[in-house]
Amino acid sequence: MKRSMKLIIILAFAAALTLGRIVWYHTQTPDVQPAAVGGQLDVRQIDFSNSHSITLDEGEWKLTSKADDPVYQPLPTYMKPEAAGTYEMNIQVDDQQSRYALSIRALYSDFTVYANDQLVYQTVDFEKGPPTPVSITDLRADQNGQINVKLRFDEFHGNERARSLINVGFGSSQQIQKETYQAGLLQFFVGAIIFIHALYAFVLYLMKPKKIGTLFFSIAAMAASLAVVTSDYNTLGYVMPLRHEWYVRTAYLSYISLSFFFLLFVVFTFTEAAFKWPFKILYFLFISYLIYILAAPIEFVRYVIGIAISLVVAFSIIFWILFRTVYLSGERALPLFLAGAAVATHVAWSVFVSNIPILEDTLRAAIKASFYPFDITMALVCFCSFWFLRFFQTETENKQYIEQLEMEQKRKDQFLANTSHELRTPLHGMMNMVQSVLQQENKLKERSRYQLELIHTISRKMSYLINDLIDVTQMTSNRVRLKPASISIAPILIGTVDMLRFMTDEKHVNIYLRMPDNLPSIYADEHRLTQIVTNMLHNALKFTPEGNITVDVSADESNLRVKVTDTGIGMDAKTQARIFLPYEKGENSISESEGIGLGLGISRQLAEMHGGSLTAESELGKGSVFTLSLPIGAAGADETIVENSSFTEIAASKQMHDSFVPVAVSGYRILAIDDDPVNLMVLRQALENDGYHIRTVASSAEFFQQLENARWDLLIIDVMMPEISGFQLTEIIRNRYSLTELPVLLLTARSQPEDIHAGFQAGANEYVTKPVDMLEMKTRIRSLLELKGSIEDRLRIEAAWLQAQIHPHFLFNTLNTIAALSSIDNDRMMRLLQEFGNYLQESFNGKNLSSTVPIEKELELVHSYLYIQKERFGERLRVNWQIDRELQFSIPPLTLQPLVENAVLHGLQPKEEGGTILIHLFKKGSNAIIHIKDDGVGIPPAKQRLLNTSDGHKDSIGLINTHVRLQKWNRCGLILCSEEGLGTTIQISIPLIDENEKTSPPEIKERDAP
Repeated sequence: MKRSMKLIIILAFAAALTLGRIVWYHTQTPDVQPAAVGGQLDVRQIDFSNSHSITLDEGEWKLTSKADDPVYQPLPTYMKPEAAGTYEMNIQVDDQQSRYALSIRALYSDFTVYANDQLVYQTVDFEKGPPTPVSITDLRADQNGQINVKLRFDEFHGNERARSLINVGFGSSQQIQKETYQAGLLQFFVGAIIFIHALYAFVLYLMKPKKIGTLFFSIAAMAASLAVVTSDYNTLGYVMPLRHEWYVRTAYLSYISLSFFFLLFVVFTFTEAAFKWPFKILYFLFISYLIYILAAPIEFVRYVIGIAISLVVAFSIIFWILFRTVYLSGERALPLFLAGAAVATHVAWSVFVSNIPILEDTLRAAIKASFYPFDITMALVCFCSFWFLRFFQTETENKQYIEQLEMEQKRKDQFLANTSHELRTPLHGMMNMVQSVLQQENKLKERSRYQLELIHTISRKMSYLINDLIDVTQMTSNRVRLKPASISIAPILIGTVDMLRFMTDEKHVNIYLRMPDNLPSIYADEHRLTQIVTNMLHNALKFTPEGNITVDVSADESNLRVKVTDTGIGMDAKTQARIFLPYEKGENSISESEGIGLGLGISRQLAEMHGGSLTAESELGKGSVFTLSLPIGAAGADETIVENSSFTEIAASKQMHDSFVPVAVSGYRILAIDDDPVNLMVLRQALENDGYHIRTVASSAEFFQQLENARWDLLIIDVMMPEISGFQLTEIIRNRYSLTELPVLLLTARSQPEDIHAGFQAGANEYVTKPVDMLEMKTRIRSLLELKGSIEDRLRIEAAWLQAQIHPHFLFNTLNTIAALSSIDNDRMMRLLQEFGNYLQESFNGKNLSSTVPIEKELELVHSYLYIQKERFGERLRVNWQIDRELQFSIPPLTLQPLVENAVLHGLQPKEEGGTILIHLFKKGSNAIIHIKDDGVGIPPAKQRLLNTSDGHKDSIGLINTHVRLQKWNRCGLILCSEEGLGTTIQISIPLIDENEKTSPPEIKERDAP
């Protein structure tokens, strides 16, 4: 659409809005409008049965106030404090028997109405709610044909800027009731229609929450509905009366919310700057003003200047954005621009015109007319037009996108076809070269032959994938051509079963082939039929870890059926609905299976091209049944008789390895599990060359059986397996073996931090990501095995002492820390490994078999222990060293470390904030005094008394064990001072040798003291 045409539409719409309001006001104006003079009004010439009611505002009323003499003046257009008083008018009518009525609107004032000196209406407790428009009916003239009307305004609620519009009408009772009812009903229905639009917009938002603009439109529409029912005839007051104060707040809140959320709708729909700082400031100001309306004193809320500025700013920005959108991008935003214009017009007349003194006389009739519904109705029509236009344009765009996607799909298929052909040529060349080398029987060693056969097997599997890619692209472009002939299916089935035997290398799977005698021939493409059968059996083998696969062949008069039944993992209904779609594979928790999901889809298409079908039935956990149905050969075709027996069985679970033979104790033994037999063969070949004794299994049942029957030094577990995930398997192992007893190395295709963390949480010692770098794997295996061997060697030295001094959970936590640091900070891991090594070396040093060791050795052990714990606890553990380096003496081995460990684990660790441990070595008299002090939780009195009881010495470890050994050595033992909540101090007193015999001890090497 041209810009000039857009401008014409906008101007025409503005003219329509103006003309509509003029016509409406003209229809609301009575044909005859007499004016009162000197408080007297003669309406005898008016036929009220056929005319609108007249207004009594503009004539001269007799005003009687408290301070002034009676004066004659029009009823005030807006109520002011000084205008309070009694306004009186005599109305002369021609029919004394007719019923007449008054209609009065005065939203901010208390007033009383008298007719012929009788009280006919009085506002009751104005603060409980502003009155709805009042209709005073059943007024009759006196014997002189006059109706004396008195309006008394006692009090004015408001201020100069929140003036109450006074509107008094007179007519027949029937006409007044009709006008009041019609105006109120019209106002209510317009508000209800807007509210319905708000509801469906909110439902659309719930259906698509990302479209936040729809939510803003819904809120804006709700605010518009509220603004309609609180204006003019205050329709809301009929169904939900509000106090006067909250009526004012509600009315103001509705207009501000309408402008604010309409602005948000436009900004979020048509701009990319919704979160830039100018708009953020604007949002803040609007929200602040909304809070101000709700919380500020009502006297301040009534000031119109705030709402005026807010509306002008909001609609100015709205029109600017919409104008730019209409001018630059197209006609899609034009209906919304027109809707904004209609809303702005309605708001302007509702808020501004009735509050601007300069317009009081010019637009008096328009201001006092009844509710005008067409501005807001036109806005709704424009909004609907906007949504419909957007829907149709979106539909058109979707069609264009579909066409583009179809073109891209063709390009993708062409790319796959070209790539597949380019890959197939070198792949087949490599397979031919391997086959040529294998034929040199006399020149190959057995190991070399085995490795070449493995290469050939992997290449053949790659060839199947490439062939599938080529077939799917050809079928998409309808380029597959069958070469049917009359053939027998028996040789195809037998050959296919034999060809796929390599897949059962590590699986306990039996394949049974059952065929009746005298099978009829079928009219099919032998190559394509072989492909179908191969895909069916390949799929069954892939999802059957162990059990049976049965191929049953049957025939009737018209069809031959091949049914492949397996006892594998099965499928749920959702998976069954997708298995024949391209690039779709079954989902099995976190497990992943080989292939790209093309085989079954291609097989079904090929079966249908033969005039047959391929169907699937399955139950999760119980297996699957795939049935191929093909029509029997044409009439006159020769039948091929199968001369073998009616039942042929092929056991395809032949094991490729000999039974396990126990190895020497010095050899490391590794147990590996993976559902891919090729991966297992590669792993076995690589590790056996390094002298490891490795056993490979493909199922969890066999894995647990091997775990029970033999001792293993390391487990290698694949994370992605169909029966059970590697994480679950590791958790089961950790329930029986600790980290040091049986290390676990995980093989995972996922290298995200959360996956690695999950592996460590399950209890793994290490992980290697796929594709596996064999050098990395061997290095990690060597590290784990050497660490395990080192620990086992040390554990064999002085096992009783080790059990007394070193807790298994310390080694567990240390290894966990090392494992965690291996993926975070290698430098810290290396430093921690060094200190851990020092700790183990000092703990299991052969000198520990001696009765005493130098104090510096004991302190080095404590230093290493605290460094390790510092890495674990961080700032929660603080160490204060106060060592007199001139002192030289010996103490029983493994004396200080258990005491320090007790202080850390039982004194400081229970405190959330941690604490400080003091290691103080000093001379006192002829003794060396060692204080190990902590500010932890202290030792309960019962445990302190246990040191002096014989029961405490039985099977004692840690603190008690050290106390007993020291007692045997220096007859003193430990001196313990502890108070719950304050900490513990342990003192050791060691007699020193003569000063003249002392020599300078070697200095303790400081290593990153914690």
